[in-house]
Amino acid sequence: MTEQKFRFLSFKDWIPDPLRFWIYILFLLAFQFSNGMYFSAMSQMSGGLSLTMNDVKMLSYAMLMGQTMFFPLAFRLKFRFTNRTCLLSAACGLALCNLIVPHVHNLLALVFLCFVGGLIRLWGTFECLSTLMPKIAPTHNFALFLSFVFFIVLGVINLFDLICVRIIYYYRWEYLHYTATILLGLVFLAAYFIMQPHRIAPKMPLLGLDGYGFILWSAFLLLLIFVAQYGNQLNWLHSPYIRAALGAAAMAFGFLLIRMNYFRHPFLDISSFRSKHLTVILWLFLFLGILLEAKSVLQNIFTGGILQFDAINLSTAKLFEFAGSLAGAVTCWFALSRPNRPYKLMTFIGMGAVIFYTAAMYFLVSPQTNLEKLYLPLFFCGFGHLVIYITLTVYCQAVTPFKNFFQVLCILGLIRTGIASPIGDAIYSRAFDGLISKHLATLTGGFNATQMQLQAVLGAMRELFGWSVVFGVMLLVLISLAHFKEGATKSFLSLKNFYKKYSASEQNP
Repeated sequence: MTEQKFRFLSFKDWIPDPLRFWIYILFLLAFQFSNGMYFSAMSQMSGGLSLTMNDVKMLSYAMLMGQTMFFPLAFRLKFRFTNRTCLLSAACGLALCNLIVPHVHNLLALVFLCFVGGLIRLWGTFECLSTLMPKIAPTHNFALFLSFVFFIVLGVINLFDLICVRIIYYYRWEYLHYTATILLGLVFLAAYFIMQPHRIAPKMPLLGLDGYGFILWSAFLLLLIFVAQYGNQLNWLHSPYIRAALGAAAMAFGFLLIRMNYFRHPFLDISSFRSKHLTVILWLFLFLGILLEAKSVLQNIFTGGILQFDAINLSTAKLFEFAGSLAGAVTCWFALSRPNRPYKLMTFIGMGAVIFYTAAMYFLVSPQTNLEKLYLPLFFCGFGHLVIYITLTVYCQAVTPFKNFFQVLCILGLIRTGIASPIGDAIYSRAFDGLISKHLATLTGGFNATQMQLQAVLGAMRELFGWSVVFGVMLLVLISLAHFKEGATKSFLSLKNFYKKYSASEQNP
């Protein structure tokens, strides 16, 4: 009954009700397709903009950091501006980022543009998702809503990667940005002509936002990412750049501690770090992010350098990862919708699926491996990735105080995308280089130089996948020993009720 009565009031009256939901879905897909930096075009961007691969990875992490830093601002912007204004601003800003990036060759400027692009991208995505929530989960069941959210954010991106690879293959990497600009232009025109200003609640001013805290947190995380990404290239503490970055990060963190303790409305309140059971969730996200870098680092070397698959063939494997993500989202949709939610069991299953991927890759490291043998491991990797992300985030909502929830989401993002991925990349890259040297030293005669290099690479890769399995099993033991508060989560509030409690928490912290 609730679902039948719900209407999207931000559209003009002549737009039929059945179309309004799908228009928002199209808006959402357009924002998800559009980035300031495209992972599928990393190698092409490296050559086109005269950047190293470390530079391009730095840009990708800056984009992810921009998305993460948006969470504490999310509802402040939604309650300050109308739906139409948010969509127009996000579409216009992200389109400008896409137009500018291909023509900029300064690394610092590109990092800034990618950070802003990620921030604006999540603004548009959040506006669509928060508006769709009453339709997707009419009973305000947060587990259902998050299953949809993570499938769109982490699952559908595999299909977009497949499309991006084909655009790059047949045209040029700049065409990705032009395609995104056209899509965002269509979003802008549609929002301008078929939508009307609409508010779900009275306007809330932006007073009290901690702009200095936002800048300090952003600088602190970007400096840590810089150290993790360039440390090996610059020889760690022997480089004055690494020492300067660590010193600046330490100063920024010191100022952040002062603001969190003495500023009335800090960007991230210190009470958010004290949320019940948050420590366990943060450690699990950190370890998962490090473990998943085996896929980003080792699999890319294996499929591109050893098996020499081209981008078109590799993109077909994304379909199986997409299928795994869909299966994970559907599994969470049903398992976490029950009155008693098995958080520990679902986390255990998700981590087990990721470990299955690493174990399968250990046995598949061979020059004779064909692409079809990678389909099943990638399916399980996509499945486990989604299951863990959905389960832990739903659990976080269950144990986190209401006023801190979106700040805690930001903290989770800082760990899983801002710290875990760069640290995992640095660990696997450093270990891979060291193990190649070790295996080259142990090889005896009977091989020429090319064969020795190949055998050393295969041996190092197999050993790292083996250690990843061991690390994963240790995580399973940690999950089995961890205490999870079993039971149902609190119902997620409607946006109007959310506004009342959110505004009350802002006025009476």
